[in-house]
Amino acid sequence: MASSPISRRTFLSKGAATAGAAAIVGIGGPTMLSACSSSSSGSSSSTSVVANPDAGVGMGTPKRGGTAIIGTTADIDGFYPASNHWDTNGFLYANTIYDPLTAVAADGSIQPYLAQSVTPDPEYVNWTLTLRPGVTFSDGSPLDAAVVKANFDALASSALTGTPLQILEGVSVVNDSTVTFTCKTPTVSFPALLTSQAGYIVGQSMIDGADDPTPPKPVGTGPFSYANWEPNSSFTATRNPHYWRPGYPYLDQVTFKPIADTTQREQTLKTGGVDLIISIDANTIGHFDSLSGYQVVDSLGDKLGEPDMDFIMLNCLASPTNDLGIRQALAKAINYPLIQQTFGGGLAKPVNGLFPQGSEYWSETGYPTYDPEGAKALVSAYKAQHGTPSLTLTTIPDPRLIRAVQFIQQMWQQVGFKVAVSEIEQATLITNAITGQFQAYTYQQFAAADPDLNFYWWSSKTVEKVGGISLNFARNSDPQIDAYILQGRESPDPATRIAAYQGINERLAADLPYLWLEQTPWSAVGNSQIQNFANATLPSGQAAKKFDNGIFFPTQIWMAG
Repeated sequence: MASSPISRRTFLSKGAATAGAAAIVGIGGPTMLSACSSSSSGSSSSTSVVANPDAGVGMGTPKRGGTAIIGTTADIDGFYPASNHWDTNGFLYANTIYDPLTAVAADGSIQPYLAQSVTPDPEYVNWTLTLRPGVTFSDGSPLDAAVVKANFDALASSALTGTPLQILEGVSVVNDSTVTFTCKTPTVSFPALLTSQAGYIVGQSMIDGADDPTPPKPVGTGPFSYANWEPNSSFTATRNPHYWRPGYPYLDQVTFKPIADTTQREQTLKTGGVDLIISIDANTIGHFDSLSGYQVVDSLGDKLGEPDMDFIMLNCLASPTNDLGIRQALAKAINYPLIQQTFGGGLAKPVNGLFPQGSEYWSETGYPTYDPEGAKALVSAYKAQHGTPSLTLTTIPDPRLIRAVQFIQQMWQQVGFKVAVSEIEQATLITNAITGQFQAYTYQQFAAADPDLNFYWWSSKTVEKVGGISLNFARNSDPQIDAYILQGRESPDPATRIAAYQGINERLAADLPYLWLEQTPWSAVGNSQIQNFANATLPSGQAAKKFDNGIFFPTQIWMAG
């Protein structure tokens, strides 16, 4: 139901487009996040996101060679972490030609990837990162501490990524293989930051040429090397013969094809135009789950960390949604079970906030249930003082989304609102969200390896008046949320952190800047030829998170045919 896969990733460019870990490595004391670790500090909740345990898992001996063609939901605007907006599709591209410094394991813990270890001091202020030895970029230049610092300097000076990186006091080179990150305050979630856009390290030539009229080709340490990109048509990468992970990758080539229309994407898979597709439409799961010859992997069983959520975002500084009674009436007027049944493909489950039931962060938030009579009373009280409340509910030109907002329009009108529905292009929707030029938007956000990565989406310190640039898009200011997000960022105690994020969830249910609709039903559907797309392992050999809100690693994929 989401209209925009913008996430913590986009501006740490997951806190939306999208994951784990209640526990951060180092909880309970300054322990090491090491390359040989098989940390048990992750979530104890279920990590299964695959209904069929064999789906997305390679059957038999891996084969070398061949090409995998993957249909994505959209294209990206570029490959440079400091200036381009990466949604889910951007992270698929990034996992192809770059490597992250850390990654999410199947148990929800944060583990080293391009880093060999990430170690805090006792106060969780200074973090020492040691790089893996002998790693080179696709242009032959070495991965060293200097280029890591150059990456973070570029990120910190960027208008796009600079604000989230304000947590850093500085980045310093200790020696060729060691970097120290100094945070302004204790930051127990720092390793999770390195799973975001900020953690994908690019070659020095990309940084040096970032302002050129024709930017240089992407240079990374990843399993594949950039070959060709035709925007809105295809992106192709070829095997990196000098990849530092022995034996990988298996494929000779991988090609991504953006296909915006879900029906067209599904049909392209059925006719053999692609080997695998990504979808955020729950109906895709139902369309393929019972068909022989297809493998379906989805995110609906994912209880780790914070998944992508579909919701309606309300502007807390624009009339009439700046009135709490109006936001309460809008929330009470939505028949959530009907919306979930009609648009959730029969798979959507009730949600009451940021975290699905089964997550360790979940609690009874007190989020309003369907109560049309209560909504009518609130509208009547507002009308007596201000007149009939009028607002516009906006989405992007997607037939399924348009039908969903028309349902909600009717529900709101039935309790006394005057509601118009409008459609705008996704790029305009994002710009308007940042600058506050909206009343009610359909939205998708919040997937994160740790809830702290969403600090800036919730903090009152990032609220700007309408017209100003605000990372807190809903412009909700709540001092109790501010206190909770600092508690979650600074405390190494798991119980304290859990209580903090439960508190945020409960305050959001009281403030109502977001009207929750469903957990985003991400899925990946492959034909019988593509193998092992949801079975990644980390460099240590530990299992990686299989399918992270539409994102996976292509490193371990092979073709059976």
